[in-house]
Amino acid sequence: MKPIKLIHIIIISLLLLVSCDSGIKSGNELSKADLHYIRELGLINNNERIILFASQGGNQKSGNFISEQRLASYWTENRKENNEINSAEYNEIDTLITKDLSNALTYASYIKVIKKDGSEFKIYVDDNPEKTNEFFDRATSEWLKRKK
Repeated sequence: MKPIKLIHIIIISLLLLVSCDSGIKSGNELSKADLHYIRELGLINNNERIILFASQGGNQKSGNFISEQRLASYWTENRKENNEINSAEYNEIDTLITKDLSNALTYASYIKVIKKDGSEFKIYVDDNPEKTNEFFDRATSEWLKRKK
């Protein structure tokens, strides 16, 4: 058996530290700065409440959420041309397809949002199977309740 090298311990520790910020949160757990940033991206209005939120890599870099009015996802980088900002109000959504990959080590689960105009995007969720399915169920129930 090979001994564990210090570099491996450091890499594993960093991965665990970074992964602690991921996972599903209540919208009430977002900071005022996070909410301001999401408003600046044009993804919520002043009166809109985020119900559930998930991020991979920090809230200023990525976010995926369910709000009272929409499903949305963003990934931002230093170069704006690489940014991915997607949103669909419930009445714009035709289909939701869920894919639970919570037991996979390298992939995040997702909801594929297919809009009535044929465009689509994914909302990524990285948490345990129970919380992932709660996120999926909540997204689906909000859409069915509000799609009119």
